[in-house]
Amino acid sequence: MDLVDRTLQLWRSTGFVWGTSDCLLSIGDYIAARDGLWNVADGFRGTYDSEAGALAHIERYGGVAGIIDLCGLQPLSPADARRGDVVILDTGEASVGALCTGPGIAARLERGAVEVNRRLVRLTHAWTFDG
Repeated sequence: MDLVDRTLQLWRSTGFVWGTSDCLLSIGDYIAARDGLWNVADGFRGTYDSEAGALAHIERYGGVAGIIDLCGLQPLSPADARRGDVVILDTGEASVGALCTGPGIAARLERGAVEVNRRLVRLTHAWTFDG
């Protein structure tokens, strides 16, 4: 079991809570666990408790990509994302920080952890830990 599997297990076994364990904070925690460095999520955790609060932070930093860029990961083409890379999933209604599982994309949403075949979704950004 690798970090991707452990992360998905955590997402499936714990609840989604705005400002504590929502989609973007969960990606921040994954990044910190993966690179062992600064957890960007710690700067946001507990500073909001609603979707509106999350969206205010996201807007302040230029979108989901702006927040993920704070982590210092290496950007790459979404088509080149591999297992363990961080991506942004365009749901048609919102941009969501997500995790590439290889053939799939996993995201932590209010309704729970969701994994879909990557050929069925639109990815707008991707980052890798390999630089």
